[in-house]
Amino acid sequence: MKELEGTLLGQIQRWAKERPDQGALHRLNAFGDWDAVTWRDYRDRVMAVGRGLMALGVRRGDSVTLVGANSPDWVICQHGITAAGATPCPVYTTNLAEQVGYIVRHSGSRIIMIDDQTQLDKVESPDFGAEVDHVVGFGALEATRPDLLSLGELEEKWAAQTHEDALHARLAETQLDDSPLRVYTSGTTGLPKGAELTHRGIKTVVDGILELYGEPLRAREQRGVSYLPLCHAAEQIFTNFLALNVGARTYFCPDLSELKDYLVKVRPTYLLGVPRVWEKLQAALLGQLAQASGFKKSLATWALATEAAATRRELETRTPARGVRRAVARGLVVNKIRDALGISDVDLAFSGAAPLSTDTANFFQGLGVVLHEAYGMTETTGVATLPPFRQPKLGTVGQPMKGVEVRISDEGEIQLRGQNMVRSYHRLPEKTAELWDGEWMRTGDLGAFDDDGYLRITGRMKDLIITAGGKNVGPVGIEGLLTKIPGIGQAVAVGDKKPFLCALLVIDPENLAGLLEGAGVKDTLTAAQAARDPKVLEFVRTSVETVCNAKLARYQQIKYFELLADPFTVESGELTPTMKLKRHVVNEKFSGLIESLYADRSRVAS
Repeated sequence: MKELEGTLLGQIQRWAKERPDQGALHRLNAFGDWDAVTWRDYRDRVMAVGRGLMALGVRRGDSVTLVGANSPDWVICQHGITAAGATPCPVYTTNLAEQVGYIVRHSGSRIIMIDDQTQLDKVESPDFGAEVDHVVGFGALEATRPDLLSLGELEEKWAAQTHEDALHARLAETQLDDSPLRVYTSGTTGLPKGAELTHRGIKTVVDGILELYGEPLRAREQRGVSYLPLCHAAEQIFTNFLALNVGARTYFCPDLSELKDYLVKVRPTYLLGVPRVWEKLQAALLGQLAQASGFKKSLATWALATEAAATRRELETRTPARGVRRAVARGLVVNKIRDALGISDVDLAFSGAAPLSTDTANFFQGLGVVLHEAYGMTETTGVATLPPFRQPKLGTVGQPMKGVEVRISDEGEIQLRGQNMVRSYHRLPEKTAELWDGEWMRTGDLGAFDDDGYLRITGRMKDLIITAGGKNVGPVGIEGLLTKIPGIGQAVAVGDKKPFLCALLVIDPENLAGLLEGAGVKDTLTAAQAARDPKVLEFVRTSVETVCNAKLARYQQIKYFELLADPFTVESGELTPTMKLKRHVVNEKFSGLIESLYADRSRVAS
């Protein structure tokens, strides 16, 4: 359909015509087999949802709220809403009832689409505080609540009340500057803001990605795992923007905790991970290596170092690095680990949404996996800079992609310009105005370019710690050093308006063995016991000095620390659903403990 050129709906139409019987969307059933939605069924169901919503009274420009775990039904609902001329407004499944209600009210949604009883409980809660005309249940909710309007009923009974000509007339009104998706920021501070993504912005992102990675993406049939929340622009890029443009098969993992199993089942050809995902995979492997002994451990260490050196040589020379040592390392160790992790077929690996430590990037080079670190925000339709294929530079986030301009302001702020910049925040003109400095979008991130034009992120303007001595300190780099300590999974530097810096260090439960090995503790301890063990504390104290403080100016160094046993999580409130640190929440939640670091000189000091 000509009117859908340059849109995601147009891509669904394309593949339905070219590959009607090929599986597009895959979901694991109760028997451990994959149920597939073909491209033809994908298109037909999207159009049916669109007609059903029109029959319910959805008009062009309306909003529809969507809440649920990643699934084929989720994206069918998303594109069905767009087909009706409306804007889907996804909500994180972890949001509280009042938070869901806020987005429903703010977006003006009269219909909410949800997938399970937990979400229905929120809608029915007194805290919800919003009125809707219809609740559409899909997934598990569709099967258990016959009193609700089901997705199947919407696609059949209600869709039949809207003639296809009416839907095509609605589709014909589509403009490239329409918003097919409103992404509400996860809100590390304040209320979430609804960023209006556009068809034009999405096309700009796709064109930029394909210019850099088109060759590997077209070299064979692509497979991807959809597991990060689809409310986030990063997952939208891979589940929708990219997959729909290359005709990839998408496999849905509804629970992040099951990702390792899904990787083995799917063996994806491309994979996106936020840094915490890559770090957890790294920690799990390091934990296993810490428990190995003798020849087995030595062999694994040698093999990973050999593969890492060969990969670095390939990246530097841009030519294949072959040799007997590498072949032996791969045959005996590396390939077996890649197979066990389910990443043996990964041609393209990406990290985004937060800074990636060079230690983690180096570790995966030991598995022959090159992590391409991207930079972007919701407001850039997910991405703005990327490194060329197999040309990343550790510690940087690549170069401006096609269609994007980047400048560094006098204050050191990264500012952006391009058609993928969102036009506005929905119904928030004052916040929209704050986003712009003339024709340049303000990011709030600090950065600089190196001699090769690669961008390096140096911190957040709002995250800067200003010590009592007036020194401005960016905590991100310090925290990256602290998490290089074996067994330390998370770190938060503190010290605003204080005479020196302190830190909260969190034990990584998946690499507790690595912490105990480093401390020379042979006993089996829990994380809580380890956090108070004298040998462990002494090991961490020494590591803070050698791994972190030795690389920093005096005013940046960590003076005291507290070792915590319980990881920061989305559920406990310290992380956003995409696992970004909510620094203000940590500072508030642990305010008493932080104050004690400055008051109690008996604590472990550097």
